[in-house]
Amino acid sequence: MKRLKNLAILYVENEEEVLEKYLPFLETHCQKLYIASEGKGAFKIYQDKKPDIVLMDLFISKFDGITLAKKIRDEGDDVTFLIALTNHADQETLLEIVDLDFSSYLVKPIDSVALLNALLKISKELESGEILSLAYGCSWDSQSRRLFWNNEYIVLTKREQKLFELFIDKNGTACSNDEIFFYVWEDDFDRTVTNDSIRTLVKNLRKKIPKELIKNQYGVGYKLTF
Repeated sequence: MKRLKNLAILYVENEEEVLEKYLPFLETHCQKLYIASEGKGAFKIYQDKKPDIVLMDLFISKFDGITLAKKIRDEGDDVTFLIALTNHADQETLLEIVDLDFSSYLVKPIDSVALLNALLKISKELESGEILSLAYGCSWDSQSRRLFWNNEYIVLTKREQKLFELFIDKNGTACSNDEIFFYVWEDDFDRTVTNDSIRTLVKNLRKKIPKELIKNQYGVGYKLTF
């Protein structure tokens, strides 16, 4: 469970008694724990904090757990682990759970052993990923596609993450502005992207990490320091 203790969990639960029962357990098994009682608030926390795991009751207000999961996947996020909690699940719901690539679903009342096993399953998947050491105390997890600085998870926007993935793929070779545009803005070709847009993206990313990690190569573009 060592790896799991470095991660962040968003727990979405609208039953106060259940929430209070499992808070100490979850706080013990993760680095950061965020709490929400309904779907709209949970999605905002997800966007702001980018947790590694979303543990969600499917029957919550504002919008339900399945809708919340769809909104997360619609962000292009296929690496956040989802665990469903439900009093019952009909055939249609089960099919949606499979389609949305939930890691597990647990039937209430939740058994602590079953919850622990679900977390262990995720921990084992994460352990199978490659940790790539970078310069200045940074590292990249190839399984979860997460960036760490001194073992602290760095929250990136969608485009910042795409840019960093490109840098990793280039393995220290400089990326041109055209390469960055086609990789980072591939889902938004109608948008006018200028060199200033790319410079702003790099500038904002550098604010979150050691500035020297991303180097300018004059006349070529940007590259990552390994």
